[in-house]
Order: sequence, then structure tokens, then C-alpha cells
Amino acid sequence: MKKPVSRRDFVKTSALAAAALPALVRAESGTATPAVQPPVALTVQRETLPMGRMGNVEFSRLMLGGNLISGHAHARDLRYVATLMRRYNTEARIAETLETAEANGINVINTWVMDDNSHIFKHWKRGGKMKWIAQARLDGNGGFSQFRRAVDEGASGVHITGDNAEGLLAQGKFDKVAESVELIRSMKRVAGVAAHDFRVVIECEQRKLDVDFYQATFHSHDYFSGPRPGDTEALGANDNYWCVNPNLVVEFMAKVQKPWIAFKILAAGALPPRSAFPYAINSGADFILVGMFDWQIEENAKLAKRVIDATSRSTTTRTRPWYGVAT
Repeated sequence: MKKPVSRRDFVKTSALAAAALPALVRAESGTATPAVQPPVALTVQRETLPMGRMGNVEFSRLMLGGNLISGHAHARDLRYVATLMRRYNTEARIAETLETAEANGINVINTWVMDDNSHIFKHWKRGGKMKWIAQARLDGNGGFSQFRRAVDEGASGVHITGDNAEGLLAQGKFDKVAESVELIRSMKRVAGVAAHDFRVVIECEQRKLDVDFYQATFHSHDYFSGPRPGDTEALGANDNYWCVNPNLVVEFMAKVQKPWIAFKILAAGALPPRSAFPYAINSGADFILVGMFDWQIEENAKLAKRVIDATSRSTTTRTRPWYGVAT
């Protein structure tokens, strides 16, 4: 009689099989990416990361983005990439990704509440402690059902999505953004507002909204498909969420006394972490939200820790104080 195959045995077997395949992605040096690392026990945290506080919850200053897991790929005109991501990230590999992230000190993932988040719930059932910040949009009737669902399903924090907030700003309905923040706080969750278009953050500050954090796009323009002279929209022509004016973001956020999560800091993979991490952190970001495949997590966590530690020791490189300092 055959011995049943456990999930961990399956992951180990899958990793060995994957190592024999041609590399799907090449590292910047041109060498093949490392094979998938062996699974780690949920109860073992090998490494730690600097922590920050938003509201009454502590989060790792490096956060795990969910786009690569869900297949929301900003891949310009490479239309196969979203399917490739979904096929690569099998259920077993997603479980492994969450375990690897937690073992390297990352304690939070950010995903849209309407995506399939069953992998987070299964992670919790296996003993995982990964926190969840949920993205939410107004429903078709302008209601807040997605926000309530996020809380019901265990989110530690909730924020309105950037595209939703930007649409409400354009339509003259920004009161709905304020209502979303009030609702989240009334449900005793960490409340935020996200933005690709920085005018959303400016509007929030002008209205003095009682947000626990902002999540704002931030990156340099030093990449091939970056904005060109005359490009002004937050969503670029090459399907890339741009930080249209990074200098404006730095100057404005220097006066904002709230935690800031910088996202899209790699410009959808166009910028390398070794330049993007210091750029975001030295420019005032308190947290960086980064989509990572399983094989990128350990290296990125080590890099984030080095950069944050170095910046925390310096009095000259960072443009504003650290907000959300953990107690």
C-alpha cells in the first residue's frame, strides 16, 4: 500500500522537479534564479525585521504584496505574464511563500478582499501569524460591503484602493473616502487610504482625515518605460502605475505626521531592490510594500533590514522622522 503524500512532501518533490526545469526568470546578473528553498516550520522564525506601529498593531517595515500571488501583473504588453504567475504560484507554493516570508520576519500581506484569500486563512489554521491588510472598494451601490467583509474575515487593517479613491476624487465624491476611514475605525481596525495619484493624499490632509496610514506610490523615474515629458496621468501608457512627481511626494510627506507605506517602489519590477529600497526609505517611507516570489524573499528581507538599520543610525539621509515607531 502506498504511503500518503503530505503537503510538505509534495512541496519538497515539486521543488526538486522545478529545479530541473529551465529557469523562468533570470536574475539581474544573467544567472538562473535559485531553486525553491525547502519548507520551513511555521513555528520557526529564523530572522527578524524592524517593526513599526500603525494604530495599535505592529507590522514589519517590509510588507509582502499580493499581486504576484493573485496574478495582477503590470507587465506592459507581455500578456502571458499574469497566467504564468498564477501557474507558478500553485497552492503549495503560495503556502511556502507565506511560511518563508514569516520565517524571514515579514508579518503582513496586503491583498484585495475580493481575491481568493483562502491561502491566508489556511496559513492561519496551520498556526501562521501573518497579519492581513485588506484592500477594499465601494460596491456597485456605493456601499461598504467589501470593508465589512474584510473585517469579518480577519483583516488587521483595511484601506480603500487607490483607483477607487482617485475615481471618487474626480467625481467630487471624496466624502465617501472619509466615510470609509470612519467605518474602518469604528470596526476597530487600522484604517488607511491608498493612492497612485498623490492628489488623493493631499486631499486627505486638507480635510484632516483621521487615517492611521497612507499607502502611496513612490519610485524614481530611472527605468525604460518610465514617464516621458508630457506624461501626467497616474496610470501610464505602458500599464505602469507611476509616481508622476517623486519630488512632490518627498516634500509633502516631510510635513505629514502619519505612517506612510510606499508601494510600487520597484515600478512593477522595472527597478532593482538594491536601488529602490534605499530610495524609498531614505525619502521618508516608514514601510515598503513589495510583491515577491518565494525565491526573492530571503534576499529582500536581508536588504531591507540593512537599509533600515543604516538609515535609523543616520541623522542626515532620511527626509523625515520615522513614524509608527514600535514600543
